[in-house]
This record gives sequence, C-alpha cells and structure tokens, in this order.
Amino acid sequence: MSDLFFYPVALLAALAIIAGAALPGRDRLACGSVSGAGTNYQNVEVVGDDLCRMVAAGQSDIDRVMTGEEISSLIVTAGAGMLGDRPERNPHFRLAADLEQQFAGRRVRVTVEAKPTQPRGALAFEMNYSAGQEGNSGWQLFNLTPEYRPYSFVWNVPPREGTEQAIDYLSIRPIVPEGTRGVEIRSVRFERLPD
Repeated sequence: MSDLFFYPVALLAALAIIAGAALPGRDRLACGSVSGAGTNYQNVEVVGDDLCRMVAAGQSDIDRVMTGEEISSLIVTAGAGMLGDRPERNPHFRLAADLEQQFAGRRVRVTVEAKPTQPRGALAFEMNYSAGQEGNSGWQLFNLTPEYRPYSFVWNVPPREGTEQAIDYLSIRPIVPEGTRGVEIRSVRFERLPD
C-alpha cells in the first residue's frame, strides 16, 4: 500500500475514532445530577426525560415508563430488608453544586408526585433530603393513594460550613414490609421558599 493512500486513510480512521469517543452521548439522555442550570432557582422541576437522573442505590431497581420517546415516570422497586438508613444508599437524585449553593441555609419545599405501582404497589413511601455532613431531613413518611398525588415536606437546609460541596441528595424509597414493593414517580419539584 502506498504512503499516499495509507496516511489519509489512517488519518480519517483516527478522526472517526476520536469523534466516536467525543460524542458517546449524542443518542443518549444527558443524565447526571439535578441542576437548575442557571435558571430560576425558586422552582426546579424534574420531569420527563430529566427523571433519568435518578440513581438506583442500595438493592433497588429503577425502570423507566416511556410514552413514545419520552420518559413519563419511574418505577422504583425494592425487596424487604434490602435498603439501609443512609439516604445516599437508597434510590436518589443527587443535587448539583449550583442547587447545593442556592438551597444552603434556606427553606426548601420538596414535592413528589407519586402513586403505588401495579402490581405489588407500596402502601407508603419515604423521602429524605440529605445535605451530607451538615445533616438531613430525616425520613418523611407518606401514605400513598391509588392515583397520582403530590406529596410534600418543607426542610430548613443547613448553611454550609466552609466552601466544600456537601453532596446533597433527595432519596425516595418504597416502604417494603415483605416481598417486593414499588412506587411510581411522575415528577419531583424543589421550591426555594422566601425567608
């Protein structure tokens, strides 16, 4: 093979490999931490494809319910005795640094729109807002109704000590007295309340 042919082909192959590595998520959802993305921090909603940001931690499963090409809800399931008490070791949304900064030292209302799964739906579920080493809201218990309904609690997020990130989480888990139970989540909203 002549050098005149080999080097251009090798260059094109290298560029294709680099482009493939640089654009791995072009056909995937941009999941990760929940962020306000520099918008209105008074009201940050996680809905639709943004629900992909939930992480299955502990021994839990998260399944996406799709409506066409978009996520319409998440099904969070766990078995009895499979989840621990620490918020980050339960199914959760991790909050990005911008939300940690905006919510630190403020009252925040968390609202989750949820219902029991079908079949094996949980009768209740819990939420916990954790600000890492600074503290957490404790597990807030809510009894589920058969249809979607909003469930809310307000927590005074502690101020940050120093400049380090606290690694904030919102954990959501079904109550599982026996067998396997699930909760279906349609939306999550964080509202920074006035002082």
